[in-house]
Parts: sequence; structure tokens; C-alpha cells
Amino acid sequence: MTNYSDYRVWKEVELYENGQEYLSENNEYSFDDLKHICDQLFVKAEAEGLEGCFLKFQSHMESYEDYLGSPSVTVCGYRKLNAAERKETQDQDDTQKMADEMGITFYEAVVLKKLKDMGKI
Repeated sequence: MTNYSDYRVWKEVELYENGQEYLSENNEYSFDDLKHICDQLFVKAEAEGLEGCFLKFQSHMESYEDYLGSPSVTVCGYRKLNAAERKETQDQDDTQKMADEMGITFYEAVVLKKLKDMGKI
């Protein structure tokens, strides 16, 4: 079983656009109905290239409302980081290393790095 907890390799993705189903409070769902809905969500996630897929169930209630809206189920999974995301992670690691070496906070190292990149120091 793959370990998806390494944020340097994997990114968790929630498919909202075509990987979310709203369950109606006016319908009755049998086990087979729910299984079919969930199976279709997993198929969509795998078609998007996601691995380690799972479902998130949510109830929808705004803070100003006094009733729950229709619940939804969203398929989630993991994909490998792309080149831009890997570069961003590497930049953060380099900045943290600089902060540790200089004995300053990460935020201060970010500001220092930006000033150096701008040619101000």
C-alpha cells in the first residue's frame, strides 16, 4: 500500500466539478443506489489519474440558516506533484535552510530572499 502522506511527492485533490454528487432529501436511496453513485465517483477519479481514492461526505449549512441543505459526497484522491509544485517545495526548503543557517524566521528569510532577487541587497 502506498503512503500518500509525503507532501513532497503527493498532493491531495478533491474533484468538485465532476466528482461531486448531491443527495436529495426527497429521494430514498437503496444500498445499490448509493453503491452505484459511489462507484461512478471512483471511476471519475481514476479517469482523472487519482490514486488512493476516498469519499468525503458533507452536510451543507450556512451560519445564517437553521436547517441543513442536501448532503453531498465528493471523491478525493492523490496525484503526484507536477514540476511547478516540486520547484515551489524545493524553494521553500531552500528558504527554510537559509533561515536555519542565519538564525532568523522563515518569514524574514522570505523577505531577505525577495530583496536579494530584486537587487536591493
